[in-house]
Amino acid sequence: MNIKRMISLILSVSALLCFVSCSGEPAATEPATDDTATTTTEEPTTTEEETTEAVTTEEITTEAPDTTPDTVYAGLESGIVRDGTPRKYFCLCFDDTTQQDLKIIEMCKKYNYYDVTFFISTGLYGADWSSFVGVPHVRFTKKEIQSGIYDGFDLAIHTYRHMALDQQTEKTVISEVKTDQKNIYKLTGIYPVVMAWPGGDPNINRNLMKIVYENTTVGLGRGTTSTHKFDLPKELLWLQPTAEISEATLVSDFQRFLDAECTEDMLFFCWGHGYELDIYNSYDKLENFIKMVAEAEGIERVTVSEFYQLFKDQIPSYIEEN
Repeated sequence: MNIKRMISLILSVSALLCFVSCSGEPAATEPATDDTATTTTEEPTTTEEETTEAVTTEEITTEAPDTTPDTVYAGLESGIVRDGTPRKYFCLCFDDTTQQDLKIIEMCKKYNYYDVTFFISTGLYGADWSSFVGVPHVRFTKKEIQSGIYDGFDLAIHTYRHMALDQQTEKTVISEVKTDQKNIYKLTGIYPVVMAWPGGDPNINRNLMKIVYENTTVGLGRGTTSTHKFDLPKELLWLQPTAEISEATLVSDFQRFLDAECTEDMLFFCWGHGYELDIYNSYDKLENFIKMVAEAEGIERVTVSEFYQLFKDQIPSYIEEN
């Protein structure tokens, strides 16, 4: 075995160990049933040294995409006018743009539900992380995405190479966000304004939030720790979700949301990965949940980008600590 292959093997094993330790439970087990339990199923992040044959050769940049007065910004077409009336908002999103998204999209279209956000890492087109997670985890190639897989849905930032940003220089953090943003803009013609932090909460800190806030045009970043609550976030760059698609309490949480008296704006924020459907054999469970959400009355179904645009003037993206 040559040195390069040995290093690659060591890095792969390290990433797998990181995944197991961050997820907190074996991939083959069912999620905890305790309402206060959290699910963090983020797959391994990459490092500067790691490479994959599938990684795109598109130029990495620290420059923001060029915009014009005619630039179309994501999330401005919700059709919702905030007039002071309290509303219940619902967001659903999925990370990684893996092959399982085809079935998710099929489910959503079946129930005419397009208010869904998919987070993409454009530096990992076609990357295969199946060996890390134990089930198929193959990202779409650029050509596949250009074929229109996500047409009609919201496509947003998961950073260029899905790196553990807390281990990177400020310059790398900025380039990871801006390069992905620029590539999505080129890919869709729509300027993305929200992101999902790669690696989840173990790889997020306030310094990273400040870097993104001061150096990019991204205004919302999603974390991974379930709150099981319906409060609006205090700041948008570390928005914690209500629930994760593989949690046993997902449906009961959503029913509580539907039954709750709405005296002020409320948010149910749901997230997950397509590969979880293979881990837990939960395709039917997800379809039933999507049907439930699509047919629910008294809620506003919005993409993550639409939620940001609706609340960006009310909720700060980042609060400087004293």
